[in-house]
Parts: sequence; structure tokens; C-alpha cells
Amino acid sequence: MRLYFRGAVLFVIIVIISNTCCARRFDNEAAVALKTMTLEQKIGQMIMTACYGTEANKPAAELIQRYLPGGIIFFGYNFERGKNLKNFIEDLQRVSLESSGIPLFISVDQEGGRVRRIVDGVTQFPGNLAAGAGGDSDLVFRWARILGIELRMLGVNMNLAPVVDVNNNPDNPVINSRSFGSDPDIAADMGSAYIRGLQKSSCISVVKHFPGHGDTNRDSHLTLPVIRYDMERLRSVELYPFRKAIDSGVETVMTAHISYPLILGTDDSATISGYFLTDLLRKEMGFGGIVITDDMEMNAISKNMDMGEAAVRSVLAGADIVLISTYGENVPAIINGLMAAVKEGRLPLERVDDSVRRILEMKFRYRVALFNEGKITKGDVNFSDDDMRMLGEAAAVNEELSRRALYYHGDEAILQSVPRKGIIYTDNEQLRGLCARSGALSSVKGLGALKGDLDSGALADAVPCIHLEKTDRAGLEQVGAWFAGRKTSPLVICTGNPFPVAHSGLYRNMLFSFSNTAESLRQVALCLEGRVQPQRRLNCDLGIDGSK
Repeated sequence: MRLYFRGAVLFVIIVIISNTCCARRFDNEAAVALKTMTLEQKIGQMIMTACYGTEANKPAAELIQRYLPGGIIFFGYNFERGKNLKNFIEDLQRVSLESSGIPLFISVDQEGGRVRRIVDGVTQFPGNLAAGAGGDSDLVFRWARILGIELRMLGVNMNLAPVVDVNNNPDNPVINSRSFGSDPDIAADMGSAYIRGLQKSSCISVVKHFPGHGDTNRDSHLTLPVIRYDMERLRSVELYPFRKAIDSGVETVMTAHISYPLILGTDDSATISGYFLTDLLRKEMGFGGIVITDDMEMNAISKNMDMGEAAVRSVLAGADIVLISTYGENVPAIINGLMAAVKEGRLPLERVDDSVRRILEMKFRYRVALFNEGKITKGDVNFSDDDMRMLGEAAAVNEELSRRALYYHGDEAILQSVPRKGIIYTDNEQLRGLCARSGALSSVKGLGALKGDLDSGALADAVPCIHLEKTDRAGLEQVGAWFAGRKTSPLVICTGNPFPVAHSGLYRNMLFSFSNTAESLRQVALCLEGRVQPQRRLNCDLGIDGSK
């Protein structure tokens, strides 16, 4: 028994080491480097900002030269077909080394599904709700590992993912399909698998949005959402996936711009709360990595507080990196606010040093930067043959994730008759092309033809399959009204936010993909042709029978 126990312990240790991208820490190197830095360099390391352009350009270079940021976040406008992203990133890294002497964190929101910034050069995976619906954590691990390799090969070293918010509010306008689902266990298991896969590929994972953005019907980009729960509820639901993420070795946690008045006794956002970021996250939950704010220019913060003051309060609360989604006047406002707070003694220099030490250590550990003989240089990652074999599985993993996500709710006879009697109505050119090439479907038309076909009686013996990319209430009700009182029963195809469709009560037959990527649409077309069978029960609560 003892030999078995010792063997089991050794096996666990080996698994932990093998699943940890960068086991050796660089605390001594970070401490040495920190001693050589000016206050301007230190404050700069605590800033992650957007930048202009799609290739090497003067405004982007001047931003780095003037403000010495520690990180750059890329958005969709930074990527353009025909432009070499890798060369752009290498130029930014060169400018940063010449200016601050330290390479940059290069981050992006490449969540998958509807939130994807890079469209060329990386596999377009279906996203969290699709993965949660599929329920295979090994597939999620492989997805994240492949994506991490692809990102690092382009020069991106940090992915602002995964979202582990438990989406238990069907009216949530901002999380919905970005979540792994409504079950804390599934969100935790899938999130942990994603983190391990991404970080095994030397790409830093950022879990978000702490302490939970799932149970609100407000968008923090537009206003400050309020969640009226106590800590007992928060610990049992929202915090559980974050605990599992920390146990899985996640390196970075992003804050939520959410107010919890029953817990804090104020209207303050969690982003500026010492209770949430220090007492709860660091002390109680034991998180030792980097805390990064969500975008400080979101209205939840910027409409209620001066940018410089918000930055100071977030750092005093426990944040290490302040994230800004633009590259304009708010960058100097935040830097000047932090500088002034240090000089006035309001923000202790020791507090700044704690953050910068964590940032430097992570840059060294993930080979964003190298530290040799007291000198910092740009790092790089060499991928193994095993990594390259994994990269070769990208298409197969994407196909399986997308196929497993398909879920049908409704009359089985309707679905089975689609290959013979289905007429597809969609304005999506890709889905239209996929369906048109199939000899199994009756016809493929634009949405504009639907009302006329209904009124003319052309659909008497057909099954109209209506693809709704936008799921706003007005659009759902308009299409629903066209079918009111008729014998014809439609099949609605939903590739976007599933909750408005499921909760509308207007449709009996619904096919969900939880994603609108190219592969997800291909799987939808195969399903309509009868070549792929969707699942009939779902582990996510859509508020309809058959979903958990």
C-alpha cells in the first residue's frame, strides 16, 4: 500500500510538472532588474495600452518611447489581410527594448466564437459555450494548447482568456456565449483545462472577470452593473471556477467592473476594491500572480471616476496592470495619476515594486524577456516536435469541438424531414454557399424571400429553416408573427446568442451551434443535410426542456 501511495504521489508530481509551462521561477532575477529601474520605468510596466496601426508606424513607436508601457493590447483594427503581424510585433518589441529596456507583454482577446481579434494565422475555434455544450475537457485542453502555440509563433504572448463567468442570467448582454455555461462545475472544469493547455504552450492565460460577471443583465461597457448577492452565494457559485483556475496555475486574473453593495456596503466596482483584490483574491484564495484590470475606459469606470484616480485606486486595491483600450489622452492621465500618487506618498513605492517584480518575473519565466549577466534581452520560445504534432491536429480538434456543440430542441420529425423538404433562408453568404452545394436540400434563399413564400403558399409542403444571426427581440417577434396562425412550422437556426431565441417562446424547433465560425457553420450545414446528428440534451440551462 505504501509503495502504491508513493507511486501515486510521484505520478501526480510528474503530471503537475509536465502541465506547468514554466516551473522555474525568476524571483532573484526580477529583484535584481527592479533595482536598476527608474520610477518612470516602473509605472510604465504597470500600463497595458492599445496602439495605432497594422504595421510599423511612427505613432505606435512614439507611444512606447514616451510612456514606456509594459504591455500592448491588440484589437481587430490592428489586423489587416496582407499585413505581417509578426513583423509588426517584432518592431514594437525592438522599440520597447530601446526605450524602456524591457520587452512587452503582447495581449489579445482571442476567446474563440464571437470574440476573436485575429482572423488570419490562427485557427478559428468555436468558443466557450460551444465547448461547454460539447462537455469534453480534453478537447478544450487541446484547443487551448494549439491556440497558444499559434499565438506565440505570431509574437502574441498573452491571451485574455478564458472567461470563466457562470452565465446564470439569460438576459446577460455581454457574457452569454462567452461563458462555458450555467453550471459552475462545467465552467470550472473547462476553464481549468483551457488554462493548462494555453500555458503549456508558453502563452500566458488571463482568467476573467473576477469575481464574476455572469449574473447581471447590464453591460459594463455601458454602465456599472450591480449584483445584489452576499458572500455565501458568491463563494458557492461565482468564485468556484476562479478557485479551480488558481489551483490549475493560472498566471493572471482580470477584474470585473461590477458593484456588490451587499458585500462592500458601497457602490464601488470590484476593480477598485481592496476587499476583492487583496483580502479575497490574494489572501483567502491564495493567488500569487498578476492582477490586471478590465479596460478602464469602459463606462462602468470612466463615467464615474477620473482616469488617474481610478488607476490609483485600482493599484491600491491590488491591481498590478492597468488596462486601457485606446492610445490617446487617457494614457498620460493614468501615468501622471500614478506618478503623482507615489510622489505624494499616497501610493507607497513598495506597493509599486511588488507589482513590477511580479511582472518582470513572469516575463522572464515565459521567455517574453531573458535576463543574462544583468542585462535584459528579448526572449523567444522554441517549440518541440510534440508541439508541432499537436499543431497538426488543429483542424480535427476544431471540427470535433464544433460538431459536438450542435444541439437540437424540437420535433424530431421536423429535423429528419429537412434533407428532403428543407428550404434554407439565410443572409449569411458562407452558410448559403455551404447549403447550396448540397443536393440534399430543396432550396437556399435570402431572408427577404421568406414572407413572400409564406403568403404565396409555397411552403405548404416544405420545412422552412430560418437562420437568425441577430437575435434581437424585434427581429424574433417579426419572424414569429409571420408564422402566427399558420400550419407551417419553421426550424430556427441560431448561431449567435442562444438565450433570446430560447426564451422568446416563439419557436418550437431550434438548432443551436453556439458559434458562428466557419467550421461551426459547416457543421450546421452538415446537420441540415442529415450527415451530422446534433445532441438532444444539453448541460447548459437555456430555459427550455432538454437543457440543464
